[in-house]
Amino acid sequence: MSAGSCADLAGPPRAGQVEVSVKDDGPGIPAGLSEVIFERFSRADPGRSRATGGAGLGLAIARAVMAAHGGSVDVRSRPGRTEFRLLLPVR
Repeated sequence: MSAGSCADLAGPPRAGQVEVSVKDDGPGIPAGLSEVIFERFSRADPGRSRATGGAGLGLAIARAVMAAHGGSVDVRSRPGRTEFRLLLPVR
């Protein structure tokens, strides 16, 4: 997410699952990278790494934590709008 952009956090009810979605109005994720960004040390825009920091581990860790709890995380993106959706089973 870029400086000055906005993020929305929502959790609509679902049968048997808790869904949390995080949407932002950043630059988006280039087509074809929606699965690659969940790999360790992966960055959608490596050229920004010096300016924004980070090692490219956050999304890999998030997906592993969600899977360990029986859930999932996925992404939908287009220029100017990205949505990460987290699903967890209700126990």
